[in-house]
Amino acid sequence: MANELAIVEPVIDVKPMPITINNLDQVQQAVTEIVSKYNQDFVVTVDNIKDVKNMRAGLNKVSKAIDEKRLTIKRQYAEPVKTFDSQMNLFKEQIDSVISPLDTKIREVTAQERAAKQERVEGLIAEMAPNYGVEVSEVDIEPSWLNKSATKKQIVEGIAGVMTQMKKEADQLATNCETITKYAEIQKVDPAGWVDQVKQGQDVDYLMKAIDNQVERQAEKQHKLEAKAAEERTHQQTKGDTVVDTNTGEVVSRAVVLKITATLPQMKLLKSYMDSEGIKYEREG
Repeated sequence: MANELAIVEPVIDVKPMPITINNLDQVQQAVTEIVSKYNQDFVVTVDNIKDVKNMRAGLNKVSKAIDEKRLTIKRQYAEPVKTFDSQMNLFKEQIDSVISPLDTKIREVTAQERAAKQERVEGLIAEMAPNYGVEVSEVDIEPSWLNKSATKKQIVEGIAGVMTQMKKEADQLATNCETITKYAEIQKVDPAGWVDQVKQGQDVDYLMKAIDNQVERQAEKQHKLEAKAAEERTHQQTKGDTVVDTNTGEVVSRAVVLKITATLPQMKLLKSYMDSEGIKYEREG
């Protein structure tokens, strides 16, 4: 294959010729004389502005002549390079036209190999997940596992490492949730919201302090409510199912019977709210 692909080496005849200004000394002398003559601080006035403009036009003419000569010679040298460049690019395009479809087919086969390897990796994950107590859907495939060079042993070790860490984190989360649940129950606080914060990554010690603060605020609020209720009872009178303020005649409370249908979590939230607001209730049945 290597011999078949050996290119016929182009034999290039490059004879770069030096660009020589045969009368360089004369040209340099002429430029020097012009610069010496006109490189002065001319005083331009209304009277001499026409002459100065003519002088500038003459200098521009000399400058343009020099630049035109430069471009003429440059084009003479550039043309052979341009022709050579076009010919070599044509050769390259002809070879590239053969490479392009090969690239496409190689990418297709590579994609097929990678898809097949991903299927094998997914099979290994499904096989190993029950042993680590993790859900298959929770395991993210590492890109390195799909590399052609990755061996089955390397992939298995990689999956085992990921699953071990997942199991460790899940066990720690379960422990944290249980800790917060028990602590909240001891403090007679609904644990649901606190457990949700644990699952979101909040620190257990921080949540315990937050529970303590909430209990403290609740106790302070309850104490104020009880003190207020005790003060109000000094000028309240019970008449049937209502309590009337003897100072104003206003009905301050009334006993009513409600039948409430709610889920257990909703009922717990309702109880927590009534407790926080000092609403008295009785449970029947």
